[in-house]
Amino acid sequence: MLFQKIQAALFSLFIIPFVLPLVLLDAFELPYWQSVLVYALFALPVVFLYGTTMSLLSEYLSEKTPFRSKRMTSLMFHLIAGWLFVLPYGLLFDLSIFETGVFNFASLLGVLSAAVFFIIDQLLGHYFKTS
Repeated sequence: MLFQKIQAALFSLFIIPFVLPLVLLDAFELPYWQSVLVYALFALPVVFLYGTTMSLLSEYLSEKTPFRSKRMTSLMFHLIAGWLFVLPYGLLFDLSIFETGVFNFASLLGVLSAAVFFIIDQLLGHYFKTS
């Protein structure tokens, strides 16, 4: 399972930087290709460290819940973990991010990135028949 999560992280790193500038237009007020580079720079450590860890945790938690749909439960855990990324980021690096509330730019980035990671992980699991 860890190998599949690492593969999902690698594929996500090739997709997330290209998708986010399309969804969040003019977030950095840069042209598209420069925005791709900025997202790629910040996505690398976040996807590998936080994303892979949270994905493993959400898969584990979804297996322990009494709900029938483990896939939907895992998706919810992925999205919540993506949304909660704003907490450690804000507390460690930038407290001013909370001035706009908990539904802000960073939490939107986290949710979109978590959704992309989850979709790729599910596609890999379906392709290799591991989930």
